Amino acid sequence: MSKITDLHDAVKRGNLAEIKRLLEADRSLANARSETDVRGTYPLHVAAEFGQAGAARLLLDYGADITLLDSENDAIALCWAAFFGRPDVVAVLLAAGSEPSQRNKHGLTPLACALGGTQGRWKQFSNASLEDWQKSLEAIRLHGGVE
Repeated sequence: MSKITDLHDAVKRGNLAEIKRLLEADRSLANARSETDVRGTYPLHVAAEFGQAGAARLLLDYGADITLLDSENDAIALCWAAFFGRPDVVAVLLAAGSEPSQRNKHGLTPLACALGGTQGRWKQFSNASLEDWQKSLEAIRLHGGVE
């Protein structure tokens, strides 16, 4: 496996020691697009999808860019965290300055992503608990993402 794939896998698992080891060796990995995920994700997107707030914080400490867009929807990691109902990651990204009103290529803000957007992805989103979903919405609302 490549170092990029190793990092994405470590982020997915929340293996902070491995993430740190990889980033100590090469800080640029914090902003390396996946070589295997057809959605064109970056490490922060992976942390957002899998609810790895500690990994997100560590990535940010090593220079991860909160403005990077996936290649599938041109969405920032905040949109992913909101979509998957990951309030801890939403909070980390908002604290780091992620923009709650930034729209993806479909015109959806992170709040709209939290509501499932228009892509018919309610099945995926329904894996998040209602409490986590509500926390994500409230965090985004408090940071100005509600229109």
